[in-house]
Order: sequence, then structure tokens, then C-alpha cells
Amino acid sequence: MNTVELLQYSMGSAFDILGQVTADLTQEQADWQPPGIANPIGAMYWHTISGADDVVYRWALGGEPLRQREGWDDRALTVSAPEPDHGGDWHAYMQTIRVDLPALHDYAKAVAEALQDWLSSLTPEDLERTLDTPIGEYTLAQMLDLFVVWHINAHCGEISALKGCQGAQGYPF
Repeated sequence: MNTVELLQYSMGSAFDILGQVTADLTQEQADWQPPGIANPIGAMYWHTISGADDVVYRWALGGEPLRQREGWDDRALTVSAPEPDHGGDWHAYMQTIRVDLPALHDYAKAVAEALQDWLSSLTPEDLERTLDTPIGEYTLAQMLDLFVVWHINAHCGEISALKGCQGAQGYPF
């Protein structure tokens, strides 16, 4: 197994598990505002998918993410505050996000498929390319592992925990 195949497997597993965790999510559960400073599940789910979209299409490819090119912002997302600039109050912004759950599921599938298709076009040597990201210099492989695979897995755990706080099962296993 080479690095491309390993990343394909890891990314596929991350998207699959997130899909399992969110498959039975209701709109009420997605919109529920947890106590304290935790974000609603819907906002976190959106952040997880749009983050993967942004990392690949903005950071790695220098283009516009699927969410903007294909109109997912308009179909799956409602916010009552503008997105803050770097260093702005992201917590307050996340609290204003509401999603259309069926559209968000479709967006998640579109991102997972597009990222896997793109990844399958790469070679192990492509993954060694160094990129300057907004938070430092990484190889493409490091960036995908940390900011896509790990990021999805981390938020999957948070979504599972917040479902549990509402009396629902998080992870299906």
C-alpha cells in the first residue's frame, strides 16, 4: 500500500463513519443548542464537510470550493451573521449556523466523492509537494491527513457525544 492508497482508505473511512453517525440525525437534533460553549451538531457537521472542501480546493488546488462553485452555501446553509475574518469570533458565528439536513447530506456525499476522485489522480510523489497553508507549511500528505482525515474524525466524536447528550446513539458500533 502506498501513501495515496493509505490516504484514500483513511479518508474513505472518515467520511463513511461520519455518514453513519449522521445518517439518523434529525433536524431537531442538528439545531439543538447544547449548554455551555459547544456548537450545534448541524453547525459542526457543516464545518466538518466545508472544511474538507476548503482544504482541498482552496489550499491544495488554489481554487474555489465545491460549496461555492455548486451552490451548496445557498442550498444547505443558513446563517444570521457574516463569516468572521481570521481572528474573529468564530464561536459566535458557529452559533448562528442552521443547516438543511437533507441538502447537507447531499453536500457531504458530493465532497467525499470529489475528494476521492481527485486523490485517485495523484501519485505518491504528488503527496510530497510542500504547500504554504494559512497555518504553516505542510506536505500535501500531511495536510490531507491532519486537516481532512483527522478533522473529520475529531468532529465525528463531538457529534456522537452531542447526540448522546440528547439521548440518541452516536457511533453506531
